[in-house]
Amino acid sequence: MARARGPVVSEALRHRSRQPGRGLGCGGVKLVYHGPFWAGSTALQRLEAFGAVPGLTVLGHEAGTAPTDTATLGQRLAWRLGWPIDAARERARLLAFVAQTRPDVVLIDSSKVFGPLDLRALRAAGARLVAYYTPDDALNPRNLKAPLRASLSDWDVFFTTKSFNLPELSALGVRRPVLVGKAFDPVLHRPLSPAQVGPQFERFDLVFAGSFEAERALALQALARSGLSVVVYGGVIGGWPSGGPHPDITLRPAAFGQAYVEALHHGRLALGFLRRQSRDRITQRSLEITAAGRPMLAEKTDEHDAHFKDGRDYAGFTDIDGLIALARRYLADPAARRALGEAGRRRCLDSGYSTRARAEYMVEILDAALSAP
Repeated sequence: MARARGPVVSEALRHRSRQPGRGLGCGGVKLVYHGPFWAGSTALQRLEAFGAVPGLTVLGHEAGTAPTDTATLGQRLAWRLGWPIDAARERARLLAFVAQTRPDVVLIDSSKVFGPLDLRALRAAGARLVAYYTPDDALNPRNLKAPLRASLSDWDVFFTTKSFNLPELSALGVRRPVLVGKAFDPVLHRPLSPAQVGPQFERFDLVFAGSFEAERALALQALARSGLSVVVYGGVIGGWPSGGPHPDITLRPAAFGQAYVEALHHGRLALGFLRRQSRDRITQRSLEITAAGRPMLAEKTDEHDAHFKDGRDYAGFTDIDGLIALARRYLADPAARRALGEAGRRRCLDSGYSTRARAEYMVEILDAALSAP
């Protein structure tokens, strides 16, 4: 069952008040950000980025959910039927917190339990604007549960990281859908030295961090059969062959936060697979890998090529044979491998892909929505 953690995230990085500056904070505007702030979560990274925006008072409100939570049979059944159970009492706790703090803006990250009546209650409690953020495919049935579907037209702003969601959301009545790019945390996602990583530094030819998918497993098996060693973080559970993966594939539990960044350094090359179920064209991992200075081999897409130059900032492949050829090429050329990693990181730093830059952009959008007649 999901854990109902404390209602206020009060540590210094999660509850900040800044001096007046430009944007949303100019008039002393207060933002309540509701999300899953477990250690290593991207929601926590976004909260810290909001806390660094000048002139903005940010109050973090913990959703009370984490990937390690164990759902009951009833909760799993309700989820499959599209009516998630609010086991962490997110709705009641957030409403009480809003009534207590009376923020101007409430921004809800990823939760699926808030419906139209909840948004109405939040506004009655003092919120001038209620916004939603999702890092996932909003229209995927795994994400578009009944409360969220019913409330689509009631959000003042709806942030999505999926470009293809914009016309889909508009067609479903969302008033102000806004695309915000994927991001990396400039403090967390950085190059590490062999001394910082330890004996696992570049122990394997390739590293992949992510969940199991059949297409990914096929590619990983092919890489191993070609004589390359692969370590996978997060692929322990899944539909691997009954005999298990190839002997040259090492499966390890998912890693988060600093452990995740260290894991990216365990391979000489890092893999950037997309998630078919989410219709991915680029992932958060694409930016995290490159920002950490790791040479990335990723599926070639229009959005990867919009963010990075193929052959300079990353190496794109379109099929398994092409992936194997790229891996062999870069493994045989340490200088080219190093140059690929350095160029990818430089592109991230120079192009405004950081969580801080994304937070500032979202603040501009929220400011405009507050000022709209």
